[in-house]
Amino acid sequence: MPSIITFDASTLTPTVVEGYEGASEGRNIIHDILGRSNPDVTLRPAGLRKGTLTLHFISETQSRSAENLARTAGVGIFSSTERPTLAMTFVVGTGSIIRRATEYGSWVVTFPFQEVTT
Repeated sequence: MPSIITFDASTLTPTVVEGYEGASEGRNIIHDILGRSNPDVTLRPAGLRKGTLTLHFISETQSRSAENLARTAGVGIFSSTERPTLAMTFVVGTGSIIRRATEYGSWVVTFPFQEVTT
């Protein structure tokens, strides 16, 4: 199964996931204590992933559909047997949704994501 992104009833199947960059924010709280060399620490789990997905499409029409879906309000599901560690439920994050043509006639759509739980 290739990588698939689903928004409600619509499905995107990019030719390839050209880029993925994800990060999770550490949320431990470190309390420096005057007169002590070691701090007190409040342990908290890291946040969910956020970052950028870059999807490659052969067809201009497919890239336009991807751009339009990224512009709608909704929750997406990313699944892939090729890249199973990227599986997530997400929303399009704050930032630019970019669609560009390559010199080879294919198309690339890039958008920010924020992983969410449902």
